Amino acid sequence: MNPPFIQGKDIFLRAAAESDAALFARAYNSPGARDALYIALPTSAEQQRESIRRLVNDHTTILFTICLNNSEAIGLCSLVRIDWPGRMATFYIAIADEEQRSRGYGGQALALITDYAFNTVNLNRLQLHVSVENKRAVKAYKRQGFIIEGTLRQAMYYKGRYIDFHLMALLKEDYQRMEKGDAPR
Repeated sequence: MNPPFIQGKDIFLRAAAESDAALFARAYNSPGARDALYIALPTSAEQQRESIRRLVNDHTTILFTICLNNSEAIGLCSLVRIDWPGRMATFYIAIADEEQRSRGYGGQALALITDYAFNTVNLNRLQLHVSVENKRAVKAYKRQGFIIEGTLRQAMYYKGRYIDFHLMALLKEDYQRMEKGDAPR
């Protein structure tokens, strides 16, 4: 297991490792995460092991495993499609097991990776796509300062119907204002 890379209150983020493959497969195959991420195809630990190998060597991806402070791995989060000249990236997160959701771990992971993106990696923009129907996630992203910039109509086909997605984003200047207390979080 890799050591903590970014330490939070109840969790830490560490570099993903091939040994996380079963956790990642569990996350992507679990009904709750699959429904939130609109994953249509099943995956195996071996497929995830290969994916981890590929992603850790991809300069447009920074992949973290989310761990509780007791070192139990509970999920993953990532900055993907990093545009280094444009200083922007897309964020995603998955908590593997239902019993670990709604405990604030996802919000803590989002706060840690947002701070890392703006204050360490020097990105200027973080964005994400979230179903308009995922009210809990939209609320969590708004609490972190993300704003809805638009709606992608019928952006995903899932379970027999098309679903709209919000494009949400946070700029570095807005994040820095929030850090100083100049804007509501």
